[in-house]
Amino acid sequence: MRSGLSSGSASFEAAQQLMRLRPWSGCFVTRADDSRYLDQEYAGRLLLSLNPPSPPDVPAVIKRTLPTWDLSVEQLPMYFEAAIGREAVLQALDMLGSQGSSEQEQRAIETFRFWLRARRDA
Repeated sequence: MRSGLSSGSASFEAAQQLMRLRPWSGCFVTRADDSRYLDQEYAGRLLLSLNPPSPPDVPAVIKRTLPTWDLSVEQLPMYFEAAIGREAVLQALDMLGSQGSSEQEQRAIETFRFWLRARRDA
């Protein structure tokens, strides 16, 4: 775990405030780099714990995350499932999958579905 982001720390509090104000401000839509997994893991944990309102256009937000979402971060699909329901997420994924998508986006859509099934079966 990265130092400086433990519960109760100033960094953690700042991250929580940012997630409350702008939960879709970039962590899941940034370029791929060495810190992507940890950044998205922490952001995903915050999404689940803070449960901010879902964005108005969920399919558009999911589409923006697909190219750079780290497939090991299960909290993003779980957040959307909690926010709008499993069936609504699956419908959005069906719609996105039927549009022309890159190989990475198709892999992300399938992994999104995997995490939703894993969540349901848990």
